[in-house]
Amino acid sequence: MTTQRRAERTLQRVRSSDLLKNIARLGLGARGCFYLLLAYLAAAVAVGWGQDARQANAHGALTTVAEKPFGLVALVLAAVGFLGFGVARLAGALGDRSIGRLRRLSTAGQGAFYLLMAATTASFLVGRRSTGSSEQQRGTITAVLSSPGGRVVLAATGIAVVAICTWQVRLAVQGGYADSLRTHEMGRRTRRAARVLGPVGIIARALAVVPIGALLVAAALTDQARRAKDLDQLLLLLRQTTAGRAVVWVVAAGFAVFAAYSLLEARYRSADSGD
Repeated sequence: MTTQRRAERTLQRVRSSDLLKNIARLGLGARGCFYLLLAYLAAAVAVGWGQDARQANAHGALTTVAEKPFGLVALVLAAVGFLGFGVARLAGALGDRSIGRLRRLSTAGQGAFYLLMAATTASFLVGRRSTGSSEQQRGTITAVLSSPGGRVVLAATGIAVVAICTWQVRLAVQGGYADSLRTHEMGRRTRRAARVLGPVGIIARALAVVPIGALLVAAALTDQARRAKDLDQLLLLLRQTTAGRAVVWVVAAGFAVFAAYSLLEARYRSADSGD
């Protein structure tokens, strides 16, 4: 047996692993809880619950969970789940030949993102409590811009974020998001809920993230780290006007819808597929 065939068999064995599928479902459940917390934190920004309120970003969500009873245990499970889901998506991207290259590339991007989520959660767990904060982002972007080729790297990252969000909106509109859902196992009401929660939640999340990518490009073009904004900074900026505060409420509602859809996916999604 050639090395290539052995690698292919190993890849398909990983894809079909029941253990990995169950861990991936744990990751989807953790994603649902994460976005539910983001919805709450965004609503807190809209209400204006003081300057000491949690940041509406990964840091705020991680800190909120860590302070609860058994919170650190929950974060360990989330890190494991994100890792499992990331591996499952990468295995699907590499091993599922039933779809086109662009869909597989999108799936690989998802896999990389959830591996980053796992690393972020693990970093917080080992004591780096500034992980995911606005301050950490500013420091990281400043360091990137000051490095050789940093402006190109930052611009490429921003473009990739915008491209992925645009692709996700396209899939949501065209219905491709449901290709990996086991709809035959759903009841009529659940299928109806999936048809509403999926497109609305996916589009809402994508539209909330697109400005972050665009501002990364702006920071790269102007060589000014302050041009970049994370989610918390964007929401605080929007909150300064009445219309902007309404947008913050819409973002919070969109995250809540995406959270509900994530929990539905935890039950019905085939995480090992390439789409």
